[in-house]
Amino acid sequence: MEHPTLRPGDRVLAAMSGGVDSSVMAALLHRSGFEVIGISMQLFDKKTIQASDGKCCTLDDFQDARRVAHEMGFAHYVMDFEARFRDTVIEGFIQGYLDGETPSPCIRCNQHLKFSALMERAEALDTPFVATGHYATILLDDGRWRLHKATDPAKDQSYFLFHHTQATLARTLFPLAHLTKPEVRSLGAELGLHLAEKPESQEICFVTQDRYDAFLEAEGRDPGRGEGDIRHLDGRVLGRHHGYWRHTVGQRRGLGVAHPEPLYVVRIEVSTNTVWVGGEGDLLGRDLVARELSWVDGPPAGPLACEARIRSRSPEAEALVIPLPDGRVKVAFAEPQRAIAPGQAVVFYRDGAVLGGGWIDHRSL
Repeated sequence: MEHPTLRPGDRVLAAMSGGVDSSVMAALLHRSGFEVIGISMQLFDKKTIQASDGKCCTLDDFQDARRVAHEMGFAHYVMDFEARFRDTVIEGFIQGYLDGETPSPCIRCNQHLKFSALMERAEALDTPFVATGHYATILLDDGRWRLHKATDPAKDQSYFLFHHTQATLARTLFPLAHLTKPEVRSLGAELGLHLAEKPESQEICFVTQDRYDAFLEAEGRDPGRGEGDIRHLDGRVLGRHHGYWRHTVGQRRGLGVAHPEPLYVVRIEVSTNTVWVGGEGDLLGRDLVARELSWVDGPPAGPLACEARIRSRSPEAEALVIPLPDGRVKVAFAEPQRAIAPGQAVVFYRDGAVLGGGWIDHRSL
């Protein structure tokens, strides 16, 4: 494990979800001679979530994490972060849908729990470093910390980590940065870990059966707006929806309206309880406005030429980031982008390095 300020025997708080990546990460650190403290984060009531649901952080996952720690010979603890997870992730997820947005709770969890909360616990335990199983690269370049993409583009998770700053990067370790997933599994087998072939978790951990609408209903957070119009951009009313919050920008299936050409959700207008639809070409937009900006090495003094990514698996696109007087930024793309969705993150790159990012407020119409 290479890190400019890491020394043999240093104490490391290792975030262990019970999956292959975090287990191999912790085991590698232990084998390299560091004092590892494994931490699994209790984030929500897991009684209704089974490992077969393909979720992370289930009760079975915590047993797997504890077993890895026991097999390798380092300490493991479960820490209760349920209240903080509720306040910073679940409530924001619910409010995002009620605001007509498409929230991204995994980034919020990384920001507020896996790094902020864990670093607070690390300080209390006199532990200088926090390590996770993320695939991204941290470098020290001319006295400044840089966050780069991982070696394996198929596993790169730098998009989800744009919130990092100089202070957090200095204390963060990503031991898997240079590895591919097959290499991680091979290392797991070499280390004798029982879960080397465990399937990857998918989807959002606290939503059962991937039914976001059912989750909001179970939370009792139906805004009470009921049915509303599904309206074409040309003004025609094509049908009725059963809750605008059941729809997201770019959605094609499940609209329940007949039309000779494919229709997509183009925008959601909460104020009028309207879901606006149009053709695929209507999803294209050249500009967006982003809020809650975070910068790895401080905000730019003026317009910033870079590449921007509007979804985790989308390619970066050439863009100009223009600071606005209210603290937000306008992002102008050289080429139109498809399905710019409010509530998702826009992340800025240059030469493979993350410059920063923010949350999409709206796209220009």
